[in-house]
Amino acid sequence: MRREAETVSAIEQKIKGVIARYAMLPPGCAVVAGFSGGADSAALTHFLFTHREEYAIQLTAAHVNHGLREAAGADEEAARSFCAERGIPFRCLRADVAALAGERGLCIEACGRQVRYDFFHSLLGEDGGRIATAHTASDNAETMLMNLARGAGTHGLGGIPPVRGAIVRPLAALTRQEVEVYCAHYGLSWVQDETNFANAYARNRVRLAAVPALRTLNPALEGAMLRTAELLREDDELLEAMARSALEEAKRGGGWDLAALRRLPRPVLSRALIAAVQEAGPARLTRENVEEMMRAVLCGGGVTVAGGIQILAKGNTLFAQQPGGENEGFCVPLSGGEARLPDGRVLRIRPLTREEAENPQKFYKFLFHNPGNYDTIQNDMVVRTRLPGDRFRPAGRGVSKPLRRLLAEAGVPPASRGRVLLLALRDSGEILWAQGLGPCEAWSAGGRTDGVLRVEIENEGE
Repeated sequence: MRREAETVSAIEQKIKGVIARYAMLPPGCAVVAGFSGGADSAALTHFLFTHREEYAIQLTAAHVNHGLREAAGADEEAARSFCAERGIPFRCLRADVAALAGERGLCIEACGRQVRYDFFHSLLGEDGGRIATAHTASDNAETMLMNLARGAGTHGLGGIPPVRGAIVRPLAALTRQEVEVYCAHYGLSWVQDETNFANAYARNRVRLAAVPALRTLNPALEGAMLRTAELLREDDELLEAMARSALEEAKRGGGWDLAALRRLPRPVLSRALIAAVQEAGPARLTRENVEEMMRAVLCGGGVTVAGGIQILAKGNTLFAQQPGGENEGFCVPLSGGEARLPDGRVLRIRPLTREEAENPQKFYKFLFHNPGNYDTIQNDMVVRTRLPGDRFRPAGRGVSKPLRRLLAEAGVPPASRGRVLLLALRDSGEILWAQGLGPCEAWSAGGRTDGVLRVEIENEGE
């Protein structure tokens, strides 16, 4: 009996060590414990409730009845009784996950995970807190092996992190056997999911066949794999940070400098490209997608990846953009110094005060000099999008070029060029100012501080 108590004490110290190392439970925070009713979640919920005063936390046990198994109702009742016997606050959600998966276009497992975490977050409310899940070192080993079989890189082989945002995993260092020793010592009842032994599920085949085989090589398999996962996560986090930094340094207008990207090592480049795609929109990329993007960077050309995101290496710039092409063009008179545009934006021009005009920072790309009558200019100007054959002579460049070439040089993505606003003369079509390029040569402020106008655009980010 004494030996058993010493074993359980060592198990509890393991849990406390993980909580302390990763600062999982800030004093006074609300904690929602995912409680399926199984051994792992029973041990987690019991430990957190028993030590709630030590950690100064407010605990709620949360159970989700997915409606997928005949025993789901019995599991819910067992979880409810477990908490009622101990005075643990309990919340339950019943959901038809099979129906929801069909509606959302997800597999049942992914939909179930989504439903669970949405429920857990809703219980935390807006004040924040922590969601505690009962993932163990055994779960981590199984996940790593499954990801290895799929050909994962450092991210997937990093397994299940002890902390991910508001989600914490206090049992991360325990094996499943240690969890059962803990439950037996405290007389905790738990439910057994009958599907845990069904060979139809890949995770079960890993748990029942692959893990025992590897344990013959190393009885402390789960601990060894925890160390490997931690090392791989550290490497992955460093490479991710390098990729984000490199992407920021390569930023060029609406895209990224190809020469800078081509100098990156492959592990950094691949992560930088993934980050570039994620800036353009949500996408779940395959390794093939990443390889195709790297070929586009190194050799030029374009590719459409998962999520419909378009990657285009053109000229000296790489673009990542949503599909859809340019918006329908328009031409709107500037009236009273203002034009309300069909896409919801509003363009205004206004004269600057002498104090504003004498500040050099005020001139940057948004100012031009009005050598004529302000009222006359208002009545003769239009705000429009570009037209075929448009040319522009930017101030300070001393050359006239096709507008499309100037926009490309400025790094404006092809799909965004149709949104570029132009101030032009109504009759001649001459462009006086171009968004992102500034005023034309003839209308530049030229260092003067009188008669200077500012162009302002509202709702540009919408």
